[in-house]
This record gives sequence, C-alpha cells and structure tokens, in this order.
Amino acid sequence: MMDVFIVEDEEMIRQLYRDVLSMRGHNIIGTAVSGEEAVEKFRNFEKRPDLIIMDHRLNGMDGLDAARLIMEEDPSTRIILVSADDNAVWEALRLGIVGVKKPFNIGDLLAAMETSMPSMKHENGIASTEMQKLPVERSGLYIINELDGEKGIGAFRAFLSNGYDGMAFTRKHPDIIRKKLPGFDFPLAWFTSTPVKDFTCISPLSIQKMLIMIQSAISAGGRSAILVWGFEYILTNIDFNRALNLIQVINDRVMTADNCVIIFSMDLDILGEREQKLIRREFEEMDFL
Repeated sequence: MMDVFIVEDEEMIRQLYRDVLSMRGHNIIGTAVSGEEAVEKFRNFEKRPDLIIMDHRLNGMDGLDAARLIMEEDPSTRIILVSADDNAVWEALRLGIVGVKKPFNIGDLLAAMETSMPSMKHENGIASTEMQKLPVERSGLYIINELDGEKGIGAFRAFLSNGYDGMAFTRKHPDIIRKKLPGFDFPLAWFTSTPVKDFTCISPLSIQKMLIMIQSAISAGGRSAILVWGFEYILTNIDFNRALNLIQVINDRVMTADNCVIIFSMDLDILGEREQKLIRREFEEMDFL
C-alpha cells in the first residue's frame, strides 16, 4: 500500500484516480489542482507521499515545473507525470520522472506505478525465490533466437530471482507469462492492436510507448531486467527500417546505462538474410540452457 498525492485540475479525473487506487489498497493523502498548490502542500506534509501523480497542464505553474521544485526539496520523491506532450514526457524521463503519455488506460498507469516504485515488485515473494546463476554479468542488449520463448523466460527468471527489477513485453496473452513466472510481479505490456481494459497494450502504431517504458525503467535506478518476447509481431507489421531504428535507440540507451539487461526472445528465421544481419549487429548473443 502506498500514500499517493494527486495533482490534477479536473475533478472527474481526480475521482477516477481515487476510485482506482483505493480499490487497490492505496491511500490518497491529498490532492491539488495547480502546480503552486502542489508544491505548497508537499512542503507542509508531515509525512511525505510515497508517490505523486502529476498532470502536466495545470492552472498557473505546470506540472513539470512543480515536479522540478518538489525534487529540489526531496530528490528521492517518486513522481509520475501525465501529459499529452511528447516533449514533456521526454523531459520528465531526463529528470528521472516516470512519464505517462495521454491518452492512456488504467493498465498504463499501474505499470508506471510499478516502474516508479521498485518495492511494489517485491510484494509477491521475490525475496524467498531461490536465486539462480545469471546468464550474463553485465548490462547490454541480448538476443536469443528461438520460437517458443522458453529460454528467454528462463533467463529473465534468473535475473528476477537475483533481485533485479523486471519489466516484460509479450505477444502472448499476459496471463501466460504470469503463469510461467509465479511469485514475481513486474510491469507487463501486451503487443496487440486491440485495446484491452486493465492491460498496457502496444500496437505497431504506438511502438514508441515501448521505448518510453524502457527509458522509465533505466531512469528509475536499481538493476533492471527487461524481457521482449514476440517482437516478430512488430517487425512484420511496420516498416523494417522503423523497427530497426527502435532497436538501435534502445541499444543506445542501454549502452549509456550500467544497470540494465534487455533480452529479446524471437525467431529470426522469419527474416531475410540481410535483415537478420542488420538485427544481429545490434545485439549480443545469449546462450541460456
């Protein structure tokens, strides 16, 4: 359970946050409708919130400026910035704030909460899960060429059992990967063109959301392991060069971090020889038995 401070100028949205978060056991300790009010209330809290959900466009001072002032007061503050502005979301990520792009669903918000609060991911028994040998010892972008995803899931499990914060993207139904990884909890996004209530869904047209989530995990600090299972769905539904560019940007992000392992489990045999070579250049091979 977390103490949450909501900064939102629309009453209907504030009430939605209250209802959804209360149903999940979280405590709403206060609300504000402007950036100035948010900063003032934050300074006067006797017990500071575990998390702030901050809208970007507010009356007076905007949410991004308010977030900056709050983090000057307490750099450890966890904030989620909600915005329709891509530039604001990227600026939030640069500041170490988790960004959620409008429009979003409840699944997106819950995934962002898990990303911003690593302790949420350890409530289902990770500490008691037997540790496994890590398949690699350093950060990087890795690939396992396979059809069924079992080696990728096994490698991901090894990192989770060693205390890494997890995140996963899957073409299979999310319940399938949850059943394969009992005892672990982590943000999970579903590669699908059909929006599904209570799930974070990423279609070929919204693939940028994947990059935002990965950047959020890297910016949150701590050690992160990210599984991408079924990226073939994206590769075969958008222009190959666009998909390759996304992988290259992800690789650039990982190379500048020292705390993140990303595992792509996918069947490269669906690609032509040239495409396979271009993809493999961006990855290191991971051999996990």
